[in-house]
Amino acid sequence: MTSIGPLLIVYVVWGSTYLAQKIGLEGLPPLTLNAARFLIAGALLFAFCLARRWPRPTGAQWRAGAIQGLLLPAAGTGGAAWAEQKLPSGTTALLLATIPLWIVLGRRVADRERIGLPVALGLLAGIAGVGVLARPAGGGSMLSTVVALGGAACWGLGTVYAGHAPRPAHALQASAIEMLAAGGVLSVLALVSGEPGRIHVTGRSVTALGYLIVFGSLVAYTAYTWLLDHVAPRVAGTYAFVNPVVAVLLGAGLLGEPIGPRELIATAMIAVGVALIVLAPPVTAEHDWALQKG
Repeated sequence: MTSIGPLLIVYVVWGSTYLAQKIGLEGLPPLTLNAARFLIAGALLFAFCLARRWPRPTGAQWRAGAIQGLLLPAAGTGGAAWAEQKLPSGTTALLLATIPLWIVLGRRVADRERIGLPVALGLLAGIAGVGVLARPAGGGSMLSTVVALGGAACWGLGTVYAGHAPRPAHALQASAIEMLAAGGVLSVLALVSGEPGRIHVTGRSVTALGYLIVFGSLVAYTAYTWLLDHVAPRVAGTYAFVNPVVAVLLGAGLLGEPIGPRELIATAMIAVGVALIVLAPPVTAEHDWALQKG
């Protein structure tokens, strides 16, 4: 039951970052926006950890955290933001909703976890629901599509990797290392791609950046890191199904965007998919192999 709070934070707050990121892109290019977001949030978290005098992370934990940062916030979030320059937000949300599929596939390869019928049905229902909700309208570039889908794959596989990597005892330390690594890589990429010349800071973009730092990174990313240490990866990854629903509801409430039958049907399908994945009992291939050997 203690995982409900962190799950709700990841569901709701990360769903709201779609809106914040759109506003931030008005004045800050995508790599620059996310580099600043993760560097500032990571530095604040790391300073907090130092103030608490927690045991320093080992070299192995630093290396694992850097890999985790490259796969999740850098490739996942940064890649999605870059792709959203050309792709409709609905198409990007649909591509990101494949994260639980990558998690399940990653667990199948890395942990020999068999994909049971409830999880398979949950994946199908969730992806179908997001497809109904997002319904790509065409446009964009193939490169943007590949980058967004690659980011989703990196996030999903990085989530699986977290279950095998050496991690600090405190989730905040792991979050700080991952965000600092992501911020550093995104900063280099922003410089190489010439983004500094495209910066036009506005009050709205700064406000959006502040929201992304405090709520998107400090609060939600830390909650997600905690989940990786306490729940099955496929459960933690269900946020990818819920976030688009939250984004639609916030758009209706804050921007007056209409909610029709399509949105309601999609919401029901996604809710069913998440329930099937979360409530499914774990079934591993190791158990089946043991039975065959016996």
